[in-house]
Amino acid sequence: MHSLKPVFDEDDFISLVNQNANSISEDLTALNSQINADYLFLGVRVKQSVKVLVSVSKEAPIDDFSYSLVGSPCEHVLVHGACGFSNAIQTQFPNDEVLKRLNGEAYLGAGVFNENNENVGILVALYCSEQSGISQWLYGFATQAKLIGMHIQKRYLEMCTNHHLALLEEVSDISNTGAWEYYPDEERLYWSAQTYRIHGLPIGHPISPQKAMSFYSLASQAEIKKAFSTLLNDKVAYDQEFQIVDSQGQLKWVRTSGKVQLNSEGVATRYYGAFEDITEFKKTVAISEERALRIQNILNSISDAVISVNANGIICHCNAVASRIFGYSIDELISQPIELLMPEPYASNHKKYMHHYEKTGNARIMGVGRQLPAKRKDGSVFQMELSLSESADMGEKRYVGVIRDISERIEAQDTIYNLAYTDSVTHLRNSQWFQKEFQDLILRSAMRNEYVHVMLLDMDNMAQINTRLGFINGNKALQVIAEKLLFIIGHDYELYKFTNDRFIVLSSKTYRKEELHRFEPALIENALLNPRHFEVDLEDNQWALSASLGSAIFDPKEQSFERVINVLELAVKRAKSSAPFGLCHVSSDGIEEFDRYVAIKTALKGAIENDELSLALQPQVDQNGALTSFEALVRWHSPELGIVSPADFIPIAEESHAICEIGQAVLDKSLEALRSFISRGMDASIAINISARQIVLPDFTSSLLSKVTQYAIAPQLLMLELTETALVADIQLVKQTMLELARYGFRFSVDDFGTGYSSLAYLKELPISELKIDKFFVDDICEKNSGKASQIVDAIIEMSKALKVTCIAEGVETQAQLDYLIAKGCDRFQGYYFSKPLPVEYWQNITSPTLPIGTS
Repeated sequence: MHSLKPVFDEDDFISLVNQNANSISEDLTALNSQINADYLFLGVRVKQSVKVLVSVSKEAPIDDFSYSLVGSPCEHVLVHGACGFSNAIQTQFPNDEVLKRLNGEAYLGAGVFNENNENVGILVALYCSEQSGISQWLYGFATQAKLIGMHIQKRYLEMCTNHHLALLEEVSDISNTGAWEYYPDEERLYWSAQTYRIHGLPIGHPISPQKAMSFYSLASQAEIKKAFSTLLNDKVAYDQEFQIVDSQGQLKWVRTSGKVQLNSEGVATRYYGAFEDITEFKKTVAISEERALRIQNILNSISDAVISVNANGIICHCNAVASRIFGYSIDELISQPIELLMPEPYASNHKKYMHHYEKTGNARIMGVGRQLPAKRKDGSVFQMELSLSESADMGEKRYVGVIRDISERIEAQDTIYNLAYTDSVTHLRNSQWFQKEFQDLILRSAMRNEYVHVMLLDMDNMAQINTRLGFINGNKALQVIAEKLLFIIGHDYELYKFTNDRFIVLSSKTYRKEELHRFEPALIENALLNPRHFEVDLEDNQWALSASLGSAIFDPKEQSFERVINVLELAVKRAKSSAPFGLCHVSSDGIEEFDRYVAIKTALKGAIENDELSLALQPQVDQNGALTSFEALVRWHSPELGIVSPADFIPIAEESHAICEIGQAVLDKSLEALRSFISRGMDASIAINISARQIVLPDFTSSLLSKVTQYAIAPQLLMLELTETALVADIQLVKQTMLELARYGFRFSVDDFGTGYSSLAYLKELPISELKIDKFFVDDICEKNSGKASQIVDAIIEMSKALKVTCIAEGVETQAQLDYLIAKGCDRFQGYYFSKPLPVEYWQNITSPTLPIGTS
């Protein structure tokens, strides 16, 4: 994101002067009415030259031009400060072509500086005749140059402020949060654009408190009216959740707040609040209007005081802003020593500082903005920013100070820092702070050849608490848990709020490789996952929450910040498989495994696009050994990774839409194989696996029908294998899809039956043609202690008979297993006993319908 500079530079000066050319020209005209110059112009410094931006003249106007600083009186101004030459200016600066062209005889010049005291421009007055009293104008001329710089700085900060306001408006749109204001004197209610959108009204549609109340549901109207009435009458703020019915008749949940703004007499001048649509997620959007308003006010209020003192430190002049800042009237300040406005020890030492400057000409503050303490009339001390310059008034030395009260800015900076680096819910240091400290720790540890221990703690099912009890209670739970975690980690670890409902735990100590046992990771990991730390009292009930933990000890020389976070993310993901209180501790092998994970995930997209996936078919036979069908299994031979096991890349593909693309590729290759088999007279169907993501695609049915039509394959030749997990992903949608496809003749098989979560009621309702016994159960049916496995296999076979569907056993590897399954009435078989999965080309050459045992 673009970062705005605190002060303007030459480019900004050119832009802002051009934007305000008319007003600046009027100011120069007004100034010239006093100093009566033949030419008066304002220019910008461009390296060793000056480019004139605005000019006025007595005679015909002059075009904008540029001239060299070298050998000009302007060069003298930039070196020595504001100065004037009453006559013979061309003689003193014979190489200045501009003086010759404009016939200059006398000269006034003053630099224009930004708040960093960097010279950006110059104000010049030229006279075509001798001006003996030119020195009397020098102070006012220099002051005008300073005011131009202040004016440009104010315009620059206004531009910065507009950028911030535009950004806030964009944030409002993205976060779906609006606002409202009510002014009691006008009896007018104002809505932001987003509030209109939430209510379904066109922006700018007339609105009143009564009209706004009418949108609330009957159940909510009494509460919102009470809250709003209490706000108006008792000045008691509110922040509550209600239901509204928008202009389209849609019922929505909203969170709305109301506050009051009082003037100095305690009278309410404005009521305001936020309005957030929380229908879908009921999330709290942390937008602090009060803080944002404070920051904008600081940017908008540029209150500069101007005070001039003589060589003896006596105040000669001050403006009204100085009177307001210091609490004195102007008359009370004039003729008083400047020490009146200084706290100790600055007041006592001031004369010594001034004497040193008068004697040596050296002063750290002269010409440079500096932060110093100042004292008001009531004795209070505040921080100011002082820019001091030396000038002359009627031949007498003067010191001009431009003063800004920066106490509010310092306070705002502290507030901004806390907002940027502190979590608003738990008040822990946040991910930004963690990243900064973690990267520093990585750098220091790498230099000392020491290892770092870091852990990522992720709350389990926090969304359920937020949904059931609301985000306020969810935040309270996080606060309580954070306090407990802070207590148990002791002094050797630091705790950070990472994202949403996640915490980072970082060891503040680092150890060499031979000292890694000193981390005692098991001790801290077990402490962090102690269930007692996740028991919280919410709404008079105790709730037992849980978390999963990813932990890693790593060599910082070999890892980056982003890499470590990705490893922890993967570790947490694996720990979640053992939730509640799952733990995954990553060793160096685990980091290498993560590299493998990233490599596979990166290469997978190219594998699909470059047709690196191939098809292997494993036969399915009946009790007589006759080949009846195949199961299509995908294989991947990567040019970079070599042969990648489906056990490695399928789970990764299932994390995204890639599994659907793989499924589509397998479908195309399977239909091509069927078309080849049919042309060779082979009567066999093919079973293909359908993922949970794939079957719920909106166009799954139409796409599948289009494909079988394209390849001229009868739907009955495809067996669609679904896991139990796929069945329950969205049971109603899956059921609708299966019934529709069944009408076209497609058949369905429940893969790995008995290992998932399906309900027997679903099996009765769904158009299933086949139950597939998982290899997990088949492996043990002939073992000595196979009682339970045999009973489950027997039950699945009996269930398939009851449902009048085919039963197929996969993973058959021995004659004993085959004999057992045939004896129990299993219909079909698949496994290495018959054949391992082989390329399509192999099966295209098979002519016998009976599979020879031992093909594998």
